[in-house]
Amino acid sequence: MHEFGIMTYLLEAVEAKAHELGAPRVLAINVVVGDRSSIVDDSLLYYFDMMTPGTLAEGARLNMTRVATKFYCACCDQKYTPGSDFACPNCTQVGVLTEAGSEFYIDSIEIERKEHDRTRGESCQEYSGWQ
Repeated sequence: MHEFGIMTYLLEAVEAKAHELGAPRVLAINVVVGDRSSIVDDSLLYYFDMMTPGTLAEGARLNMTRVATKFYCACCDQKYTPGSDFACPNCTQVGVLTEAGSEFYIDSIEIERKEHDRTRGESCQEYSGWQ
């Protein structure tokens, strides 16, 4: 259920950036979602579909890139994706959890360009400055 709050924030941030850039419409929102973030893709898509009508993001795509959970093995000095036993695939020692897989952020948005930009044959632009 926390996907409702997440989507509320996400759409507010995207709309604010689209307005700042003078975009008439958002075509796509690209987000990165870690496997440990407890975000359910179907729930996020449900709220996206429910909340975008009447906004600049109406009709836009929500593209999600998943990031796997990673562990770090000090014995092998490498990161790995854990299996069911969490053991390093090289030495069988159990590593420590890294930050990978806990992220959730807007990677970029694709926006429709302003009318005067379209006359030059450019119909969309990607903005990725979400720092």
